Amino acid sequence: MERTDIEKEIMIKAKEWADDYGEDFLVELIDVYLDEAPARMAQLQSAVDGHDAETLSREAHTLKSSSANVGATTLSAIAQQVELAGRTGKTENLAEVVRHMAATFAEVKTALEALRHAPGKFIGEER
Repeated sequence: MERTDIEKEIMIKAKEWADDYGEDFLVELIDVYLDEAPARMAQLQSAVDGHDAETLSREAHTLKSSSANVGATTLSAIAQQVELAGRTGKTENLAEVVRHMAATFAEVKTALEALRHAPGKFIGEER
């Protein structure tokens, strides 16, 4: 089965974490991310709806960092764009970007859930 770009980028980081700290640590990292990220995405959407630049910037910053930690570099890059908009107070016209971010997050979540349930299989035998 061909991997998506999201799965490929997550796999690269997952290999690093598993090689350096073990699969149990990797699963714990994923659990924390999957536990916290949905609420942050909801806060981000509320901040966009309410034109709350401070919350927007803070939540996007956190999502940028935590997404990068799990290898979701595409999502991290989108979050960086949103963070910058929040810092500059340009919260209008972000609805489409945040919708794209939510769709990307859904892909990331699916990939991380697959990884979480079978780290060795997801990462592959190349380790």
